[in-house]
Amino acid sequence: MNEKRSLVQHWPVMVLAVVVVAIFLAGLVTFQVRETEIALVKRLGKAKQDASGQVLVYGAGLHWKLPFIEDVWRTDKRLQTYELKKGRVEQITTSDNHQIVVSVYVLWRVKDPALFFKSFPPPDADYSSELDALVRSGRNNVLPQHALAELVNTDPAKARLPEIEKEILAQVQTRALAQYGIEVVDIGFKHIGFPEQVTQKVFARMRAEREKRSQEYLSQGVRDAQRIRAEADREASDTVAKALAESKRIRAEGDEQAAKSYAVFQENPELAAFLRKLDALRLTLSAKTTLVVDTNTPPYDLFLRGATDIGGAAKANATDSKP
Repeated sequence: MNEKRSLVQHWPVMVLAVVVVAIFLAGLVTFQVRETEIALVKRLGKAKQDASGQVLVYGAGLHWKLPFIEDVWRTDKRLQTYELKKGRVEQITTSDNHQIVVSVYVLWRVKDPALFFKSFPPPDADYSSELDALVRSGRNNVLPQHALAELVNTDPAKARLPEIEKEILAQVQTRALAQYGIEVVDIGFKHIGFPEQVTQKVFARMRAEREKRSQEYLSQGVRDAQRIRAEADREASDTVAKALAESKRIRAEGDEQAAKSYAVFQENPELAAFLRKLDALRLTLSAKTTLVVDTNTPPYDLFLRGATDIGGAAKANATDSKP
């Protein structure tokens, strides 16, 4: 009875011990691979293979392994960014003998896990030196074949930077996959510059080119200003000449009309005096004008009876002329 009672009292501890042991055993015989990983199982230092001799690659999920004699090697299967460790910034001479300083970045991922594991065995798995050598070799082979204007140019039609990046990628991609199981997806320039001793010369030359171009623009502006000023002066002279000619013509026509009118007035002085009085009335008697005048005073004597007759006007003039 005491033994049964003791078992009943200690059964939670026993269950916990069994669970712990089960978890420990499960950890020995299973392993888990995340969604972002791929894994290989090493048996006695070699990658586990199937019946056909192909290396087994394990994807995401829970998998079995033999305890103590099999180890698991995992690697990230996602696209990764890498910058060179050796030769990250390097000086290169272009085909037109310009010294430039460049640095590149690499986008890569593991394509062949078995070859990658064989090339870079854990626990170090240091791929940097081999990848550095491949990228530097491709970069240093391609860049000396191109001029500086193909790398840096203000005219997009003359710049060939994307094509040059593809040339470097083509040289690196095949070798990286065949030798190390690495898929190089893209190679791009992170920085393109000049050495310090060259930078000052480049800036001086750029400044000279800008000054030369500005002088050309100033000279062109002066020539255009002189041309526009000459055209304006010529047009002004033509306009003044035309205006003078037109004024002379109008003055001649006026003189001609005046001569005709004078001839008529000389033949009929009474008519001339009558018209002069009408003009005086037209000027003095504007709209809304009130005058108190003596009708005997010229030219208001036209308001007298019979004054509009040429004969009456003549008599009025004769009266005016008496002392």
